[in-house]
Amino acid sequence: MGQPSRRVLNSSPATLDDARLRNLPPQNLDAEQAILGGVLRKMSLLDKLGVELRPADFYSPAHRMIWEAMLDLWRTLKPVDLITLAAALTAAGRLGAVGGPAYLGELAGSTISPANSPHHVAIVRAMAKRRAMLDMAMRMMEIAYDPEHDPAEFVGIAQLASDAVLKDRLDTHGETPDEFLDPYTAYLEKLEESGGGGVPTPFWKLNGLIRSFMPGEMIVVGARPSHGKTALALTFAEHAVGLGHPTGIFSLEMGKHQLLNRMFSSGAGVAAQRFRDGRFSDEDWSRIYDHCQRMKQMPLRIYDKPARKPSDIRAACRRWRQDSGLDIVFIDYAQLIPPDGHHQNREQEIASISRSIKLMAEDLAVPVVLLAQVNREVAKRKSPRLVESDLRESGAIEQDADIILLIQPWDRSGREDIQFTQLTVAKSRNSMTGDVPVAYNRKNVRFEQDDRLN
Repeated sequence: MGQPSRRVLNSSPATLDDARLRNLPPQNLDAEQAILGGVLRKMSLLDKLGVELRPADFYSPAHRMIWEAMLDLWRTLKPVDLITLAAALTAAGRLGAVGGPAYLGELAGSTISPANSPHHVAIVRAMAKRRAMLDMAMRMMEIAYDPEHDPAEFVGIAQLASDAVLKDRLDTHGETPDEFLDPYTAYLEKLEESGGGGVPTPFWKLNGLIRSFMPGEMIVVGARPSHGKTALALTFAEHAVGLGHPTGIFSLEMGKHQLLNRMFSSGAGVAAQRFRDGRFSDEDWSRIYDHCQRMKQMPLRIYDKPARKPSDIRAACRRWRQDSGLDIVFIDYAQLIPPDGHHQNREQEIASISRSIKLMAEDLAVPVVLLAQVNREVAKRKSPRLVESDLRESGAIEQDADIILLIQPWDRSGREDIQFTQLTVAKSRNSMTGDVPVAYNRKNVRFEQDDRLN
């Protein structure tokens, strides 16, 4: 068995003036410059990097100030370029401290590709963590040398400090009533002005349970395959745009033409079969052209590119909100969203996706309606009634969702144009649960109020 070297055995304990501690702390200025330059050349990087990097992660004080100014512009939905950044730094009295316009121009003129930013971020965060570890070690040394500290307390203090380093994003500040009450009362005043706020649904009994889809909520709609998830989402979306709410739809399953077929069948009142066989009557064409004119005035965005990650969806939503406003988002559907980053198993992937969508809803202050599949085993069960736990890979989705709506199965073998079923509010974090009778209009592929309730 090897023995410790004589040098190690004879070395004296480390002290705060040890030469090793007088070296420059771990840092990589090239990686920091590459990140800042990449953002100046491709602002959309901030939609991902803005939540990954803090100003404190940068070693250079100038880089910290530049990143802080970039984040301030990004959070207030302003463009980030040489002109706006220089203006923001000038207003803060920091332009000279960061090297002036010349240094900003040097950053923007970097030849390093913004596509490499994930690698640069990993380097900068690793350096920041190493500096935090050194800082923790020095504080532990101070405590160890301090006779006022009981040695028995040392282990607990060291554990708390190491936990803070490992968590990497520990917020020790919190907020006092002076800080959080003014924004809260402003929120209540805005809520009163809007008559309760949120985006209502077209179903009065459902509104009686949940009132509306509120900003920051993640609403999950679950159903068996071919049991109306997309039809219900489009019913909600058409009602929202009809009330003037800017609406975004992410269709990861259907292409834009398929989606528009459904929307025109529902909105123009043209039978869905006509969009399959192409046998349009003159009246059908008249309805289609009329609906085209109505749709051109609608505050609606449709995104039908497949395999979009949560960070891509978030970036698009931020752009839409900046360009024309955004009140509600629909995503079809959860299991088709690839995760950001790599995960060990599918459960972790779904957990990451679910959490990202919930954080997006909170960050953008809009309700996000996320469609989700239910487990296939449901069809083999004696009772066809869906429950919350039937959501496929559901653990994280159940936890993150503020509202879970389940479309109960119904007999689809009949030939009637109007068929009846229920929407079950299986979970509602801030309101009531219950069943809502609805009618499915098979001819026009939409859900309607159950007239039998009147």
